[in-house]
Amino acid sequence: MLNLPVLWRDYDGLGQITAPPGHLTILAFPPLYPFLSRLPVLFVSALSGLAHPHSLEININRPVLLNNLGLVLLVAAQQLALLFALALLVVKCSRRPLVRCVIIVVLLCHPVLFVIAQFVSSEALATILAITLIAIAVHLASEDELTRNGLIALGLCLYANVMTRHNALVYFVVLPLVFLFGTITFLPDQRKRRAHFRKFLITSAVGAAAFIAAKLTVLDLCLAFHEPYRSVIGRSLIYRFDLIDRMPAEEKAAYLRKLQTSASDPITKQAIPAVLMAKGYWGNSMRVIKDLIQLQDKRLGGKKVDARADHYLNEICQLCYQAPPPALFADIRAAIVHSLSRTTPSDIIQFLYQNAKRSLALYRSSSDLRKKTGHLASCSADADFQIHRAEERWWLRGFDPIPCGITFSVILALAIILRSLGRFQGDALRLLLALGVVNVLMMVGTLSLTPYIPRFVLPSCVINAGALAILLGGLDNLFSSRLLSQKRST
Repeated sequence: MLNLPVLWRDYDGLGQITAPPGHLTILAFPPLYPFLSRLPVLFVSALSGLAHPHSLEININRPVLLNNLGLVLLVAAQQLALLFALALLVVKCSRRPLVRCVIIVVLLCHPVLFVIAQFVSSEALATILAITLIAIAVHLASEDELTRNGLIALGLCLYANVMTRHNALVYFVVLPLVFLFGTITFLPDQRKRRAHFRKFLITSAVGAAAFIAAKLTVLDLCLAFHEPYRSVIGRSLIYRFDLIDRMPAEEKAAYLRKLQTSASDPITKQAIPAVLMAKGYWGNSMRVIKDLIQLQDKRLGGKKVDARADHYLNEICQLCYQAPPPALFADIRAAIVHSLSRTTPSDIIQFLYQNAKRSLALYRSSSDLRKKTGHLASCSADADFQIHRAEERWWLRGFDPIPCGITFSVILALAIILRSLGRFQGDALRLLLALGVVNVLMMVGTLSLTPYIPRFVLPSCVINAGALAILLGGLDNLFSSRLLSQKRST
C-alpha cells in the first residue's frame, strides 16, 4: 500500500473533508466521517500554526485547508483501523493458531478492503465498521448469554455505522435475524426457543436505541449549525430521472406533461423539464431549482433556499416514482441482477482506480477545486503515475474473477453441507444466512434508489470476507472431531 498515494473520490470525498458543517456534511453524508477525517488535517495545521501563533485561527464554519501530512496521517489511521477490525474478526472466528493463520491469508486475498481504506471517502470508514460489526456478531451469536459489554459494543458499532453511511441501516437486522432464525429452528424446544426470542428482542431494542440516538445527533447538529432538517433523498433518486430521455420524443413530451399536471406547485411544474436538462451531478439540479425559487422570491437565500430546493427535488422524484417511465423498473432489476451475479471484486478495484484518476482530472479542471487541491502531492501528476502502476501490480489490481453474489452462494452452500455432516456450528450457519439476507437487502435498497456503478457492490465484498472468515472458523470443529476420534481409537 506504500506504493499508492492518497486516493480521492470526486466531489464527495473532497466535500466530506473540506466542507464546513452544513447540509453536505450533516444531511447528504452522515456527519461521523466528515468530522473524523478532518481531525488529522486540523492537527497538522495546528502544529504548523504554533510557530506563528498570530496566524493560528480555528473556525469550524470555514472550509478546511488541506495539507499533505494530515492526509497521510488520515490514510494511515484508516489502514491501521482496518487491520485492527480484521484482527478482531480473526480472533472471534477461531481459537486455533493454525486456523487463524489460514483466515489471515484468505483475508489478505481481498485487496479491495485495503484499496478502499486508501481513499478519502466515508466508504473507507464504512468498510472498517462493517467488519467490526461482523466480528461483534460472531461473538454474540456464539455466546450462551448476551453480555452487557457485548451489547454496548453492538450499540456503539451500529450507531457509528449509520452515522457513516445511510445504507448501513440494513446492518441493524443482522443479529435480530440470527436469533429469529434460532427461534424458528428451536420451535419444538421451549427453553431454547424462549432464549433465542429473548435475544431477538434485546438486539432489536439495542438497534432501535442506536437508530434513535443517531437521529437525535443529526437533529442536534442541525440545530447547532442552523441547518434546516429535511430529507435529501432526492439527491440520489434524481440520477434515474434521465431515463426519461430514452423515450421517443412524443412519448417523452406527453410524460413530462403528465408529471407537470400531477404537480401542485408552480415551481415544481417549471422545475421538471429544467431538471431533466441539467445533466450530471445532483448539484446541477439543485442549482436550477434554486434559480427558479429566487425568481419567485428574491429575498430568500442561504440555507433556506437550499432546504426549499431539496423539497422540490424530492417532490419531482416522488412524482417520477409514482408514475414511472417504462424503463425505470427494468433498469432497477438489471442493476440488482448485475450487482449480485456479474460484478467481481476486480471490477470494483478497477472502478475505484478509474474514479481516483477521474477525480484528479476533475480537480484540475475547475479553478475553485484547483485552489483546494493544487498543492497536494496526492493530486499531482506523479499521483496519476502511481495509480497507473498500481493497476498493473497483481495484488493491487485484484485477482478474484468470481462475482460477489456467486461467491457468497458458494460459501453458504459449503456451510450447509458441513452443518448437515455435523461439522459446522448452527449459530455460525444462522449468522451466514443473516448476512446473506443483509447482502441482498443492501443491493436491492441501494440500487432501487440510484443507478448501478461497481462501487455500490463494495459492501458485498466486505460481507463475503466476513463470511469466509466464519466458514473457515468452522475448521475448529473439524480439528476437534479429529482429535476426539484419535483419542477414542487409542
